[in-house]
Amino acid sequence: MFDISKKMDDKLVLNNKEYQLLLSFDRVLWVFDMWGKEHIPIELKPKLALAKLTDDVTFKDMDTEDALAIYAEVFEKYIQVTRAIDEVDRYDIEGNVMPKKPKDDPETDDKPLFSIKYDGEYIFSSFMQAYNIDLIEQQGKLHWQKFNALLSGLPDGTKFVEVMKIRAWKPSRGGDAKEKQKMRELQEQYALPNI
Repeated sequence: MFDISKKMDDKLVLNNKEYQLLLSFDRVLWVFDMWGKEHIPIELKPKLALAKLTDDVTFKDMDTEDALAIYAEVFEKYIQVTRAIDEVDRYDIEGNVMPKKPKDDPETDDKPLFSIKYDGEYIFSSFMQAYNIDLIEQQGKLHWQKFNALLSGLPDGTKFVEVMKIRAWKPSRGGDAKEKQKMRELQEQYALPNI
């Protein structure tokens, strides 16, 4: 959760040694990309992630299980994006807590609406259009949480938001056949690869 009432204190303390976490958006995206690469051995991934996020290569020599536990803690505390709806209990009309829908519910056909990897140019142009922020110039500077807040706050009329609306569109009953055909063509044009 992005808490604007507190300063960002991105520090990792291990064995009385403090490491500054370097959580610029480009470093976090590098970690995500690295984690998805099949040619990198799984036991090396948490070590590489910690080395990248701290700029300390000694993590590469760490025990794999220890590195994985530390990375999981860093991810949960500093990187994972949580939505308010996932944190708040909802109640039915009688005041009973409603069960939360599991994130990996097979009954939902929620395909991702965007991919940081494949939608980079739409995100870049939308940040320029809405905020006059050049993301290339902000590498190493713009914090991951700030990046996510700006990304989720992009206004209508930006290319990224328009592409997400196209991908999210579902046909309704009735409606104009030409409009439906146009939207299907746009969905095909802006479709993400199977990820």
